[in-house]
Amino acid sequence: MKTSKTTILILAFLASISFISCVEDADYSVPQSIGNEENIRLNNILDSITSNQLELKPISELKELYISGTEPLKISSNIVVKGYVVSSDQKGNYFREFYMQDAPENPTSGIKIAVNLTNNYNKFNIGREVYIYLKDLYLGETNSGDGIIAIGGKVSPSDEKEIESISTNQIRNHLYRSEKTEIIVPKLVSLAGLNASDIGTFVQVQEVIFPADLSGKSYVDPTEDFDTQRKIQTCQTLGYADLLLETSSFASFANKALPIGGGTINAIVSKDFGGDFLVLVLNSADDVSMVGNRCETLSESDFPTILLAEDFEASSGEISITDWLNYREEGTQSWRSYTDTYSQSKAARVGSRNSGNANTVTWLITKSVNLETTTEEFLSFETSNSFANGSDLEVLISVDWDGTPSNITAATWDILPAKIVADGENFKNWVHSTYIELSNYSGTAYIAFRYTGTGNINFDGTFELDNIKINAR
Repeated sequence: MKTSKTTILILAFLASISFISCVEDADYSVPQSIGNEENIRLNNILDSITSNQLELKPISELKELYISGTEPLKISSNIVVKGYVVSSDQKGNYFREFYMQDAPENPTSGIKIAVNLTNNYNKFNIGREVYIYLKDLYLGETNSGDGIIAIGGKVSPSDEKEIESISTNQIRNHLYRSEKTEIIVPKLVSLAGLNASDIGTFVQVQEVIFPADLSGKSYVDPTEDFDTQRKIQTCQTLGYADLLLETSSFASFANKALPIGGGTINAIVSKDFGGDFLVLVLNSADDVSMVGNRCETLSESDFPTILLAEDFEASSGEISITDWLNYREEGTQSWRSYTDTYSQSKAARVGSRNSGNANTVTWLITKSVNLETTTEEFLSFETSNSFANGSDLEVLISVDWDGTPSNITAATWDILPAKIVADGENFKNWVHSTYIELSNYSGTAYIAFRYTGTGNINFDGTFELDNIKINAR
């Protein structure tokens, strides 16, 4: 049974009373230096890592130990993970949790720490270097299946697939602050290019705007009791990319009006409560700087040359298009044609459900595209899913592949920053990729759609693909 938001509201209220009446001031002062006792305990941890009595494991490798939606993993090994705090509950937009990432700048991975501690920003301030001794703690999700991997203190008594916060008693023996507080530099990202690997990291989006129809509205919808998602957009040369900014009704800036200009947003990448969509979550309204002019964009009519177009209407059975390649790297599943009931058109589909394959990796590669005759090119397509369930779809480009199947994995394939349908999207809906600029590539290019799944029920979903196009001028 999922934890209801009503329960969370009650807990937040009780916690606020408890904080006012019970918390000792010494526990909530931003540490300019660490006390002798805590310093000694941290030094013991560091010495044990140096002598190989403890293993210092990167956040990315730690997260690989857990599969979303499964039972929590109790850590039985002598493992330590290190990170730098990037979130703050000072403005009320986080509750009994903080996020840390693996480096102060250009992080590769982040993770959530569930702690039974309100106003934890004073103890675990932004930039603070933190070591966590993981033995006897749990790796899992506080809301099963939401895709936000977290470190917690125990398994929830009401749901064996969820973890609960590290208790205040556990904090002393598992969480160690160093004296270092680093400056956290937000990683510059595009909205379309964000994916699950960015969860828990502090990012910056530039040239961002709120849609015009949100003018005069506040961060939180006054009719909502909990979270509000507001669409944000960035202008591309052609079209927009968009994502959701999520704000808690408990945030001190909940009723502040959304800015009407354009600029930047610094935020942590997370997911909505149900784990269906990626969202950005602010530490403070001060992380929004949108006092400049609103950006502008062009439309498809400004790029009339069509270098590639495929809607699969002429396909049937296993996809077989002249000069395209439908290639199985692992497993037995290929891209196949199907008729979408709701759009009443044909599309391509691939999935590993009930395949019996331990691993599935399947490529659909377009015919070659000449990028030398135009100066600006933009790729677009649409995706849908039937319960993607953790399987993965990526779009890639290569300018050094020679067109032969045996050399696919030897070629250089860059992942393009496309928006791919999220697991939680209604199966009837088709999601536009946004327009992905290809102008930095030259010569003969191939576009590939690579599906990855497994025999595990949590990674065996189905993706659909349609209306592939490259506009140019």
